[in-house]
Amino acid sequence: MPPSHMQVVTSDPERSGVPARMERFEVTLLEYQIAALEQELDRERQRRQAVVDRYEQLLAEQ
Repeated sequence: MPPSHMQVVTSDPERSGVPARMERFEVTLLEYQIAALEQELDRERQRRQAVVDRYEQLLAEQ
């Protein structure tokens, strides 16, 4: 018996079709949201590193 969190593929029309497609759509949507958040996080890290670099540059000029 598969773990309870795994979806069993079946030929029963009541258990496949629209609900399965909706679940796949939701998973895909979450994957895109995660990718967007990862990109945003990467941009923020770059921005912060630029601030640190500028601060270090100013300190070195003194």
